[in-house]
Amino acid sequence: RVTGRVQPKTYIQLSPLEGGIVEQILIEEGSIIKKGDVILKLSNPQLALQILESEASLAEKENFLRNTIVTMEQQKLDLEKSNLNLNLEVQRNKRKYEQNKRLFNENLISEEEYIQAKENYELSEQNKVLVLARQKQDSIYRRIQIENMEESLESMRQSMVLIRQRKENLNVKAPIDGQLGSLDVVLGQSINSGTNIGQINQLSEYKIEASIDEHYIDKVFKGLKATFTRQS
Repeated sequence: RVTGRVQPKTYIQLSPLEGGIVEQILIEEGSIIKKGDVILKLSNPQLALQILESEASLAEKENFLRNTIVTMEQQKLDLEKSNLNLNLEVQRNKRKYEQNKRLFNENLISEEEYIQAKENYELSEQNKVLVLARQKQDSIYRRIQIENMEESLESMRQSMVLIRQRKENLNVKAPIDGQLGSLDVVLGQSINSGTNIGQINQLSEYKIEASIDEHYIDKVFKGLKATFTRQS
């Protein structure tokens, strides 16, 4: 006959995911808890400052992206306006050239006037080709730049989600249903991430722990049946 202790067969170590200072203890040792219950709350001023700085940086980048898009749209409109003016210039120079060509063939104007009208028309056509090429290049540049900035913003937004999740991790929660077997913290205590601060016992299965005298070691083996009497 030996004296033993009934213990939960399975238990889980309780450790905070984020370091901080114990601000509030909501559940005491021995309490029955449900998965997700907040056991204690930590505070971390450095993390709070990091969140504020990240939010400010994200807002700044969002404003920069909006301003950049507005500027690019203005540049796009300016190019379209230049293209319209150039089209008008091409039409006028073409009419002038065709008119001077007829007059020159009828010997009503000098060859110089005819050549100048032809050169002006050809120059306006070349300018039109250059403006169209510039519009195409600017359109590609705008698209790539905006895509890069939007990707950067999306990356920052995802980082913000993770940082805010770190803030939520300051609430130390029960990972399983069970009993808070131990909780080794006091108010105002500074705790590092991953520190063992307690134990949660799973109450669905139990075991009995007992120390056997060395005299009986040869008689104890796996699968040996035993009976016990529980003290009331």
